[in-house]
Amino acid sequence: MDLEPRQIVEAALFVSTDPISMKKLEEITGAGKGEIKRMIKELQEIYEARDSAVEIRRIGSDLYLMQAREIFAAPLLGLVKPTVTQEVLKTLSLIALKQPIMQAEVVKSRGPITYVHVKDLLAKDFITAHPTGRTKILHTTRKFADYFGFSPDLEELKKEIARQLGRAGEESE
Repeated sequence: MDLEPRQIVEAALFVSTDPISMKKLEEITGAGKGEIKRMIKELQEIYEARDSAVEIRRIGSDLYLMQAREIFAAPLLGLVKPTVTQEVLKTLSLIALKQPIMQAEVVKSRGPITYVHVKDLLAKDFITAHPTGRTKILHTTRKFADYFGFSPDLEELKKEIARQLGRAGEESE
């Protein structure tokens, strides 16, 4: 059985838990950028025409992810394993709640492992880091808000995180 490049793209998007770059899709299919964009558009149209629970979403300029449509996010949340460890989530929560926050302040609170966490969060595009002096100012991104189902409005995001952290504290007592 010969595999069609579109099938390879679809399978790659299906099995990957992280967004896949256009470059990676080119590598695994041997197809060019224009051809891959066409295949992704065809797949998106197929899922849309079937009124599928699944969609292919573009993230940024050249990353793609297959995911459940947003309407299914709440009922399926318990099935999804986080793509970051509990410790990284704690660091991310601190950044989200206190943003904009200096990396040095996060390191003071969370310890030197913060540098590893920040690198991981930057790679996942959940935060941005802007150099200032000898440290960086950290902010969450729109991708963070979308991924975790928060409002992109900073004040609303902070209120929701504070509410959730309050509930988590009550549950652990």
